[in-house]
Amino acid sequence: MLLTKLNVYLRIKIGSPTSALVSEIYEFNTMYVVSSIEMREATDADLPQIQKLYANWGHTFAFLLNDQTFIAESNGRIIGAIRLAFEEATFVLRSLFVHEEFRAQGVAMALLKFVDIELGLAEAYCLTLPEKEGLFARVGFQLVRGLVAPDFITSRKESLREGNQEVTIMKRTFGLEIRPLSARDLRTAMDLIYEIELPENIKFDENDIRSIYSKIISAGGVVFGAYRGSRMVGTCTLNVCANLSWSGRPYGIVENIVVTKSERDKGIAKSLLLFARRMAENKNCCKIFLMTEHRDLETASFYKSAGFFDERITYQRKLGAEQ
Repeated sequence: MLLTKLNVYLRIKIGSPTSALVSEIYEFNTMYVVSSIEMREATDADLPQIQKLYANWGHTFAFLLNDQTFIAESNGRIIGAIRLAFEEATFVLRSLFVHEEFRAQGVAMALLKFVDIELGLAEAYCLTLPEKEGLFARVGFQLVRGLVAPDFITSRKESLREGNQEVTIMKRTFGLEIRPLSARDLRTAMDLIYEIELPENIKFDENDIRSIYSKIISAGGVVFGAYRGSRMVGTCTLNVCANLSWSGRPYGIVENIVVTKSERDKGIAKSLLLFARRMAENKNCCKIFLMTEHRDLETASFYKSAGFFDERITYQRKLGAEQ
């Protein structure tokens, strides 16, 4: 007899705000309190206030589509902000500013810790004034010397130097790098996928692997790898699908979130999901999906911590295989 399988369907709308409860800094989706000051992710409606804040600083605030902005708010007034950009597949902290009336109250640190939780294990860079190095060091940033940083970061530093503004490059890393993998790493990624031990996991030859990879890339998708040094310890695939609705904006589907057994429960899967989400934003996806057959609270909590929520139920029927 043929049966259909009922799956939980998780979705995150690109650009939807992150909100949280008021408490101390310990986990994702948590508010921070510094006196009567509240931290949250900004929405489009906050843009006029944020622009006014930065105008007082003498800067123009760029509210870009693929950025996340986190704000500090007191009695409905925005008094601090920081931007988490995703540029050339790299996270960059930009434009940390606190209104002068609220400085020396821990607001800047609370903003940084809010971003720290959002990043998980993901690497990130920042350009900061030398006197602010200690502040960023408290959330894991270290000085970058030489030509270690991406070219666009070093070029930005040189541009600021030419404008008589001296800054230093700092990097936040926990020994894990997530990046789109190259064709030469495909076999290693497949070895990780085979660890899932699904009955329909046919082992492909090299030509088949490269052919499937080419189809994913040509459609706008990305295959990621999580690396410790030269060793790949996790992988994830973002498929990008063309769409006739949502003004023609595509949607993303996340598949094959795999972390090798010895590296599980260390936050790597969450970092892969975060990377997939930001890459989907860069590709102008209207939303991003994943499906799971697991209904336990632990699994639901994990996906929610990565910004995915159980909004609907889908009905699935596998094709071309025994049911």
